[in-house]
Amino acid sequence: MDPNAVINRILRLARLDTTVFDEVRDDVNELIPALIVAGVSALLAGLGAFLWWQFNFDPSPDGTFFRAFILGGLFMAGLYLVWVLIDYVMIVQVFKASADLQSLLRTMGYAGIPMALSVLMFIPVLYPAFALVPLGLLFVLSIYAVQSTTNADSTQVVLSNLVGFTVFVLVLGIVATSSDYPDAPIGAGAFALILDIP
Repeated sequence: MDPNAVINRILRLARLDTTVFDEVRDDVNELIPALIVAGVSALLAGLGAFLWWQFNFDPSPDGTFFRAFILGGLFMAGLYLVWVLIDYVMIVQVFKASADLQSLLRTMGYAGIPMALSVLMFIPVLYPAFALVPLGLLFVLSIYAVQSTTNADSTQVVLSNLVGFTVFVLVLGIVATSSDYPDAPIGAGAFALILDIP
């Protein structure tokens, strides 16, 4: 794993250079770096949720660090993997197109980088943008990532991705609201904010 190459790809994706997906699609050495990028991005979203609680509540609820940062980040990473698997099943089983699961994991791993922007959601006034915009970017980049790994048409890719994204959002939203205040919710990024606080 070449850290410089990984950073270069992340910077290119920040400029919305989607040719990164064509590069990593067939490179078997990129599986671990792609998974690390997605995992670290999810943990950064969890860190953003923790910092949001720290900056907006005095004192912040007990267990915020563990529940928002650790559990929230891990749930987000796990559900992102579920999203990838849903994409794969939809494309291969429902639309009968071809796709390679490892290629999809590599491209979707890099497509997960927008989750990291949620680390900045602690900034007063701007927190809705850093909570919600990363979800939009994540959805858009994931469409490009899936499209680069399959012969499915663009409508099928968008529909597959929409199903995976919907499951991702619904489950994370349910998990985030499953605990009652003053306990910190389990949630990362925007999913830490959807708790209805009295």
